[in-house]
Amino acid sequence: MNEMNQKKLYIWRLASFLHQNGKIMSGEELADHLNRNRFLTGYGEQYQGGRGTYTLIRETRHWVNDELGLKDEAIKIEKSFVNADGNYAY
Repeated sequence: MNEMNQKKLYIWRLASFLHQNGKIMSGEELADHLNRNRFLTGYGEQYQGGRGTYTLIRETRHWVNDELGLKDEAIKIEKSFVNADGNYAY
């Protein structure tokens, strides 16, 4: 599995855990979590919790929904990650 799909799978599994426990996570918190677990951006840098993090969330949702056809799982991703204002990141 390539590195990008490993990140997407990780975010998908994290979203499932958050959803199952009625919790949410901000993009900034996700960035900290990704960095702590040694995931890097495509440029080899740490995540900052900005546009790149939210793009990764959106791409993960797209992968799960559109490419894998798992709409219920995509909804978990949509509802698990929020922006700084508390609105859904997707």
